[in-house]
Amino acid sequence: MSKAESLREVDVSLLGEAMVSDEGLAVLRTLCEAHGGRFAGSADERRAGDFLLERMRACGLSRVHAEPFGFLAWRRGRKPALRVVAPGSAALECIALPNSPPTRSGGLELELINLGEGLPEDFARLRRDIRGKAVLASNESPGYYHRWVHRAEKYARAVAAGARAFIFMNRLDGLLEETGSLRFNRKGEIPGVGVSKETGARLVRLLHEGPVRIHVETHDAFFRGRSRNIVGEFAGTRHPGEVVVVGGHYDGHDISQGAADNGSGVATAIEGARLLAPHRGLLRRTVRFVCFGAEEVGLLGGHAYVARHAAELPKTRLMVNLDCVGNERGKGFDFMGWAEAKAPLAAMAREMKQEIAFASRPNPYSDHFPFMVAGVPICLLGNVGGTPKGRGYGHTAADTLDKVGRADLREAAALLARSLLRFANGRAWALRHKSVAEVRRILDRYELIDVMKAEGTLPEALR
Repeated sequence: MSKAESLREVDVSLLGEAMVSDEGLAVLRTLCEAHGGRFAGSADERRAGDFLLERMRACGLSRVHAEPFGFLAWRRGRKPALRVVAPGSAALECIALPNSPPTRSGGLELELINLGEGLPEDFARLRRDIRGKAVLASNESPGYYHRWVHRAEKYARAVAAGARAFIFMNRLDGLLEETGSLRFNRKGEIPGVGVSKETGARLVRLLHEGPVRIHVETHDAFFRGRSRNIVGEFAGTRHPGEVVVVGGHYDGHDISQGAADNGSGVATAIEGARLLAPHRGLLRRTVRFVCFGAEEVGLLGGHAYVARHAAELPKTRLMVNLDCVGNERGKGFDFMGWAEAKAPLAAMAREMKQEIAFASRPNPYSDHFPFMVAGVPICLLGNVGGTPKGRGYGHTAADTLDKVGRADLREAAALLARSLLRFANGRAWALRHKSVAEVRRILDRYELIDVMKAEGTLPEALR
């Protein structure tokens, strides 16, 4: 039997098992319905980690263990208050945003200013008007703009301009407030709350009629927290010291089940491991599965892994991240600046007789990024290419189990398992590690060095 015939038999086995399995869906259901939001540092996150340790062992992974780390954690206090005090009086629904500090006793009364989409140009244009006010900004990153503008960037620009409060408005219908960390592993300087599209639209209408004053009050707290990365692997048969790292974050947010973001990625990783287990003897290099903790509050699991495994990074062949595997079918890989992966990916797609989308747009907001800073080749599996669309229902109470389709999980797991077999074995996937200067150039092309400077998130290695 030829090598091609043997590989085809493995593909048939992987695809067949993936398409009749609900194991990935069962993992996702347990994460969502038994372990809640899995917020970083919470009991939910701890229980979810224990569950993933058990699932990794059941999949046949070896050296299954947890790698703990500490961080500055945040917990929600009593319900925040947001009120219009002029013109008229009205109480509005809102949620506090992670790493928002508590206000002083009695809260703050401030004039409101609308920054619209909260693009850098909006903050530059209105900078003189922002000081001392509460900033209202949407989570929208418009299609005409050349990059996604993250919530943390909008908050940082509001702080830098002298704002005293930040109100983050969802762009989607449904009375859904969007959550998300304001600062990464440190306290925010000013209180921040999330409001629904409908509540934000009400404030915008009032602003069209004249000045608006609001009252905001938050009651949240910080503490020293613990999280863990959950790790297991299939050891390589020929080059065990060379590693392909694959995984995604299992933490979520306390207002949501976190089904798409990122239960879907974790379920895909665990199912991918289960599919590969009968064929582990074919893996020439080690494939290491990692479920990262505390991603939502600053990519802390990714940073902890890179720091702990620094000596192994020169022999880390590729990091494959699974963060929101998507629900639009048609999966592919975003190689985040490793444009040289386009040709081998196209060749792999032809061999697999499957359309696999390619993209190469860097994104510093998930667990692949610490690997990129270290020069390790990276990619993200999901619905890639085109204009960034934002999270959809992610980071809202509507990110529930029903939002993730069985067919999407099956397709993602099958693509992952088949691709890992090739990533671990093929000569074409010995992608060159990049220097610090090369990584900076990739990020600079999309203004991301300046963005991270503004956010205070630029890693020391890139300064």
